[in-house]
Amino acid sequence: MMPRYYNYRIALLILLMSLIAYLILITGFYYNDAIMGNTPQALRYIVLGIFELLLLVPLLLYVWGNKKSIKHSFRIRPISILAFRDIIFVAVGMFFLIELIDIFSESVFQFTRNPQTDLKVLYPLNFILIFIVSGLITPIVEEAIFRGYLLRAMFRNKFSMPAAIIVTSLVFTLSHLTFAHAPAIFIAGLILGFVSYSFYSIIPCIIIHSIFNIMVLIDINFPQIRESVVYAKSFVPWTIMIGSIIILLIGLINIKQNIKINRKRKHDKEGVINEE
Repeated sequence: MMPRYYNYRIALLILLMSLIAYLILITGFYYNDAIMGNTPQALRYIVLGIFELLLLVPLLLYVWGNKKSIKHSFRIRPISILAFRDIIFVAVGMFFLIELIDIFSESVFQFTRNPQTDLKVLYPLNFILIFIVSGLITPIVEEAIFRGYLLRAMFRNKFSMPAAIIVTSLVFTLSHLTFAHAPAIFIAGLILGFVSYSFYSIIPCIIIHSIFNIMVLIDINFPQIRESVVYAKSFVPWTIMIGSIIILLIGLINIKQNIKINRKRKHDKEGVINEE
């Protein structure tokens, strides 16, 4: 007979084991030139997508094994059409904020940002594959895990909202295995955690994450846009940065003020009275 309640400590342990297994596969197989060095780029993208989807499997089995709802366990909740403007504001603003933080980290901490050569498409048709992986699979998997499963598990273990968002952002940062981009990834994690908590849903975070990743893909594969538009005149980059941060703040403030979630509910079969 299946247990009636989640054991959230076991849930966190399963998540930790899944992340370790995923990182072993990524570092020991995907980024191992002895194994993948001569692999066609299209196949590399397919392998990457499969590895990311596998990260969800143990968590899904745990949820199904406890006879719980996927929608409930991963914080999948519909959002209003009216909220899309602010979601897009946050996505675009976050892209340029991350760029600014990377520039700051590079100058202050003497980090050298390694170009993401694996995202540089060699053949036009491969752009479809990397778009599916980076623009769809990655946002869905990472948001389901970090802003859905992990954040929910921490709330159920009596973590406060700020503490839960900070810890999930740290785990999110560590999972990317990069020092150069770590400050920027951590800030992105905080923003996505706030959005997820505000909406009580990972759907807005998936949209933001997807838009962000697509903008990164465009930036890497079409550098002429950056050179001809962003760096056309000396004042343009800073104008764009400042304007984008203002847009980001407007989006976050509007979300804070306009999104009202009733977090209190009556007793149900899980026995929860006031669930974060």
